[in-house]
Amino acid sequence: MAEVDDKLKDYEIRKEGEAEILLHKRNAVFYNPVQVHNRDMSIAVLRTFIAKRKEEHEALVDKRNTSHGKDKLSEISCQNGEDASTGQQDEMELNKAEVQIDDLSKEATKPPWKVTRELKPPLVLEALAATGLRSLRYAREVEGLGKIVALDNDKASVEDCKRNIKFNGASTTSKVETYLVDARIHMLMHPKEFDVVDLDPYGSPSIFLDSAVQAVADGGLLMCTATDMAVLCGANGEVCYSKYGSFPTKGKYCHEMALRILLASIESHANRYKRYIVPVLSVFMDFYIRVFVRVFTVLAATLFIFNVLRGLFRRRIMV
Repeated sequence: MAEVDDKLKDYEIRKEGEAEILLHKRNAVFYNPVQVHNRDMSIAVLRTFIAKRKEEHEALVDKRNTSHGKDKLSEISCQNGEDASTGQQDEMELNKAEVQIDDLSKEATKPPWKVTRELKPPLVLEALAATGLRSLRYAREVEGLGKIVALDNDKASVEDCKRNIKFNGASTTSKVETYLVDARIHMLMHPKEFDVVDLDPYGSPSIFLDSAVQAVADGGLLMCTATDMAVLCGANGEVCYSKYGSFPTKGKYCHEMALRILLASIESHANRYKRYIVPVLSVFMDFYIRVFVRVFTVLAATLFIFNVLRGLFRRRIMV
């Protein structure tokens, strides 16, 4: 116990939600206690996404089973019809064929062709982990999650994250993994692999967006924070245009415009890879904005029609 006390004398324990972290008194690793509302909101959205993902999977399985059952029954009925016409069967044989079809329709509740592909737990990526608090809270407070990958390109942050994973016990060591790597490279090397990607950088997320929209699985969730509100709200239009591809204007609606600029930038990056986004939740809070979007893949023709219709809709609004 004395050795443990000596090791912990330079640290203080910070508790948030169900997770606890060891924070060094020199504060070598970045930790922002104000972002607690950000993390609480992310946990609520993640829980809703997991439930929605399960509902969509069950609906898809039911749809496939129904279509497979109809195809099988129609194939059997066609075969029986052909046998009756070629062989010139009598009325008794036709009745037997009808009874056989009825029996097959009754057994459709337990068909041999039923699709029972199991839904895998969602894989989560936190691109900028720092102390690992966000990943630890996901592991301890969100049920149904699979592996959580926490990345950082700072050696001290990764060591601190590993320490906090062990400090939170077996419930986190079995789920959370941390690596010392550039998040952009890691996401580019794992396209469409992660069901959830969380971006919470210190400043602008613009340099991570291109790789993030490629790393999200089809129908996955992308969570993104931007804290450079001065740029997004019109203080420096040239910088905003270089980072997000939009030119802001000052006004009472500047925070809403900041949300729209970030969403438009994510959409632009997604369109380059024949993908599009569906906003789930967009929030301005304290000194930052936070958006939650789902990323889907479409055919090139569908994407072209979508962009044309969106352009016509925007022109109508401007007129």
